Amino acid sequence: MNRNTALAPFCIAAVLGHTAGLAAQQPPRPMTVDDVLAMRAPSSVAMSPDGLWVAFVVSERDMEADRMLTDVWVVPTDGGPGDARRLTTGDGADNSPAWHPGSEWLGFASDRGERRQVYGIRPNGGEAWPVTSHDTDVGAFVFSPDGERMAFLARPLKSEADEELERLRGRPIVQDSAYADEWTHVYVAELADDRSAGEAVRWSPDGLQVENVVWSPDSRAVAYGARPSPVLRTRYRGATYVQRAPDAEAERITTIEGPDGAVAWDDGSGVVVAASGHLVGTFNRQLWSVAPGAGAGPVEPTSLTGDLDENAAFVHLGESGLLVSASRRTGSALYRFPALGGRGRVAGPPAAVTDGARFYGAFSASADGTLIAFTAEDGTSPPDVFVSGTRSFMPARLTDLNPQIAELALGAQRVERWRSREDGEEIEGVLTLPAGYREGDRVPLVLVIHGGPAGVSSDRFHGTRGAYPVQVYAGMGFAVLQPNYRGSTGYGERFRGLNRGDISGSDWVDVDSGVDAMIERGIADPARLAVSGWSFGGHHTYWGITRTDRFRAASAGAGANDLISMYSQTDLPEFYHTYLGPKPWEDWELYEERSAYRYVDRVTTPLLIQVGENDERVPAEQSIQFFEAVRGIGRVPTELVIYPGQPHGVRSPRLQRDLMTRNVEWLRRWVLGAPRAS
Repeated sequence: MNRNTALAPFCIAAVLGHTAGLAAQQPPRPMTVDDVLAMRAPSSVAMSPDGLWVAFVVSERDMEADRMLTDVWVVPTDGGPGDARRLTTGDGADNSPAWHPGSEWLGFASDRGERRQVYGIRPNGGEAWPVTSHDTDVGAFVFSPDGERMAFLARPLKSEADEELERLRGRPIVQDSAYADEWTHVYVAELADDRSAGEAVRWSPDGLQVENVVWSPDSRAVAYGARPSPVLRTRYRGATYVQRAPDAEAERITTIEGPDGAVAWDDGSGVVVAASGHLVGTFNRQLWSVAPGAGAGPVEPTSLTGDLDENAAFVHLGESGLLVSASRRTGSALYRFPALGGRGRVAGPPAAVTDGARFYGAFSASADGTLIAFTAEDGTSPPDVFVSGTRSFMPARLTDLNPQIAELALGAQRVERWRSREDGEEIEGVLTLPAGYREGDRVPLVLVIHGGPAGVSSDRFHGTRGAYPVQVYAGMGFAVLQPNYRGSTGYGERFRGLNRGDISGSDWVDVDSGVDAMIERGIADPARLAVSGWSFGGHHTYWGITRTDRFRAASAGAGANDLISMYSQTDLPEFYHTYLGPKPWEDWELYEERSAYRYVDRVTTPLLIQVGENDERVPAEQSIQFFEAVRGIGRVPTELVIYPGQPHGVRSPRLQRDLMTRNVEWLRRWVLGAPRAS
């Protein structure tokens, strides 16, 4: 059924007008760290196949219990914010909604029992029931198109000997090796009465670490992406396999260079695979069609999205064409490739389905591809769930998850462009202005530099997440610049590859040139500048304060600074094969030359350093090393904060509060000159 006529036109006032009556009672106030922590965020949008319902996950922080709570919500596609309701409630994690093909109920993953299992619930509510009762945690799952079976990912049980060893002292860690219970496999189970799974049978063979799984249209086979080991470094050696029975051979159907994995089947004879076709990581991830050769081995793939100069993420494939999402400069968009004589063939170039008015994400389509559900947000509006037709894009809002936003004075946000001093390359960045900013005023400026380096700073709402609370800074009177230096995603393959072999080079000049531009345009006060960033943004922060003394404060989060030692400490040394080229012992001088640690005696900026205790990507030793050097030199104040039990990103809500508060107070003290808050 075509329900486009039932969708209310998108109204700017509806998006921005959050509880206007409340706002009229008292003037808006600056956003605080606690306001950030109180925000709800939608994700995992899943439209029912018949297009009548949208399920999604809402995440919120439980500060008292110090954990994230996730619940499944549902809303009818012809409804509105008043019709959205929570389907699941509890003190754990309910997430990953997926509809049964009949649209009568949906499955979701939950840790409400001893192990993470799949449960079922009807969109009208009622009690949830267990769908799986597997003996280990269940990961990703998918129902067969005929609704009679389900496939899911899980690991085997630990052996009794390993259980005993782990209980007493812990198992030895063997580098580049994995125990049998650390491998992820495909399991398939029959659904009794279309709702409860029987005993699951393992399909995938030994020696394959499975990443994802999809069913064939006839429900007789599965395709999955797998790599040769659970060890992260083998991710570059992934391939796609097709299997038709638990005792059948897993047929490898791809030899595409670099990692690849199945995302869908086309018209029943081909598998849609996501891959870049290159070993190094700066090339576009395309979608390819690969026809299984009935035992003949790998076959030549056909690119479906080669006309899109960006990483393509699969959304839907049907008679009307292929829908994919991709970054578009500081935004995100949905594109359609028209069908050409069947579901497995498309014709380019793609046409944009969405407009550029908002940042869009988490797309999900109805079975016939005529409706899409998604999240939308902008600089002053937090994300909510919307629905639209795909032929005529008219978003109708379905949720209002954060009505308290009307109480807050937020900074306006816009995209700025400038030329790099290095070579004139055009660079973009997202600028958030102070709340109540008047054009012509010079204000303090803080850089918030994204990681990756193939990440991107988007023109979206920056008040729900992250170590650096952008809208809190705006409430303090700061302008915040988030630069998309060369190497960022969203600007095509050429731009994403410009920093290969040149990190700590032209990319930093791109960033620093943005500061120059904000000063020249009369926005930034050159006497009140700060710099910050996490991961590769932390790398940039270390590098930047050894290049210039213009910053009055710096905050480096989980950043590398000694690339020689970093190569052997990180869980992903192949990163440096992409971004520097040789290995350290092949070019010691290059690694030393691009390491901020070599120039640590140049630091004149008060420096806050933050890192997770259990960070395997950029281990805490990197932070400790730079801190000890700055402290030993004794020229400037420095602090090191190590967050217990935290990985590469701080996940504990209470520690997130500490993290953000320290960053706020560091800027207040060293840029604004205010005393430290008690």
